[in-house]
Amino acid sequence: MLMATIVFCGIVWCHYKSLAYADVPKRPNFKHSNNTEFLHSVKQCVDYVYYHNDVEEVNLELLIAQAALESGWGNSRFANEGNNLFGIRTYDLREPHMLPSNKPKKWGVKVYKHECDSVLNYINILNKGKAFTEYRKLREEGITDPFILTETLDAYASDKYYFAKVKSILIKIRKDYQ
Repeated sequence: MLMATIVFCGIVWCHYKSLAYADVPKRPNFKHSNNTEFLHSVKQCVDYVYYHNDVEEVNLELLIAQAALESGWGNSRFANEGNNLFGIRTYDLREPHMLPSNKPKKWGVKVYKHECDSVLNYINILNKGKAFTEYRKLREEGITDPFILTETLDAYASDKYYFAKVKSILIKIRKDYQ
């Protein structure tokens, strides 16, 4: 059963609930040498997560723009060593984590076994996090514009220019990768 079909980066992508085994989304190897390959790997993770987990979908463009921003297009230390595409923190320092260069003592950046695990955690944060009720409210109202949804992410980062940075990447993705 086909759930949704979108065109992204010039390719038709589909989310499926029921597929022949050979077509079941698999985790990408996540090796990339350019931004297009990074975007495709993130999208493959999204398909993998939606197929293998019972989670409500979040805005794909926003997810990918945040992954690009937070991970430096997959090139940051947290992305490369910790498979963390979103800069997701942990305050439970018994969990696997990495310390940023300023070495805070109360939190670390989560470490994942695979990048797709960070995608799942990001989706769960938007779907369940107390700070993102406005995001969920707009989504329930049928708002799909990632530029509007970006404005609900004030709890995601402390950078006062965060919205502008996310929006700039959204524009870049639409311009250069469609």
